[in-house]
Amino acid sequence: MRDVRYGSLVAATILAMVGYACRASDVVDVGGSTAVPVAPAERAVTIDTTGCGLAADRMGSGVAVGDGLVLTVAHLVVRSDRLAVNETSGGRVDAVVVAVDLDLDLAVLRLPANGLAAIETASADTGAMGSIVGGAASGTVPFQVNGIVRISIEEILGSERHSRLGYKLDATTTTGDSGAGAYDEDDRLIGIVFAISDEGETTWITSSAVAAEFLAAHADDRTPIVCDPDASRLALP
Repeated sequence: MRDVRYGSLVAATILAMVGYACRASDVVDVGGSTAVPVAPAERAVTIDTTGCGLAADRMGSGVAVGDGLVLTVAHLVVRSDRLAVNETSGGRVDAVVVAVDLDLDLAVLRLPANGLAAIETASADTGAMGSIVGGAASGTVPFQVNGIVRISIEEILGSERHSRLGYKLDATTTTGDSGAGAYDEDDRLIGIVFAISDEGETTWITSSAVAAEFLAAHADDRTPIVCDPDASRLALP
């Protein structure tokens, strides 16, 4: 999980509290049908990675966001050679990375088409409650939004700092929950887990607005991004 405990990296820096009023929910257009609502638990997946080159195998979480697409965090997959996605139905399928943004710490995986409905997203206000669903380590845990923030973090495997909109949650998660979805009480995705505080009682998520923009840009991507074993990381375009 990207630390504020993300391995052993330093804590994310809060740049500014920002006003962010609730907006109407959106259905992210990633090629899935919107006819049948899908419960968050049915979207939760765990992801097993085989390390690239000298990198270690890892396990993390993801969200099935549409037909054959999974959204997760970049730091989980950027050092991977092969990926297996474990679905809540008990199925296990191979997946490939088709998009990575090291600044946003987001990645899109493609797996066999499954006709899954597109995901519904929303924003949230401070004080809102909901659940982080399907974390690989913690399962489903409740949260309350502690703050709406703009967060500055180092890019994955780099040193430059970048900021993005996110939420600070009162929620107890741990390593392996990175990539899990945080949902409001109406089962709408408000963000993706990427970090926890050192004491484990604060969870940081990238907002669904940021994730939706990333997904919209890469929903049609199909070319796998492959491992460079000499560099122990994906050979990003």
